[in-house]
Amino acid sequence: MKRSVIVIDDDEDTVRLFGEFLEERGIKVAGSGYDGITAIKLYKEKTPDVVLIDIMMPNGSGFYAIKKIQEINSNAKIIAVSGDGSYSTEEKLEKLSIPLIRKPFNMEQIISVIND
Repeated sequence: MKRSVIVIDDDEDTVRLFGEFLEERGIKVAGSGYDGITAIKLYKEKTPDVVLIDIMMPNGSGFYAIKKIQEINSNAKIIAVSGDGSYSTEEKLEKLSIPLIRKPFNMEQIISVIND
């Protein structure tokens, strides 16, 4: 069965490229959005297998969305994709058990983490 993913990033090109690449690899993109509030809404509507989410976004940061999604489903598989590789960001993600893939990202690495 195809894995389903929602892609959330405030950069429209990143969302589009992710979507195209994932679909080419047989991963269903169930939805996409550009802010944390949309991430939460899409998660509730689509219940995807995986959430790919940026950290630094307007209208609800990635951290806000991650916490809300984990309240909905404590076992939700969430992968942070961010250019913010600061120690504090890494530390917060580690406490939430969320893997971080840094931008610029390697798409094969993302596919590997999704299928893990």
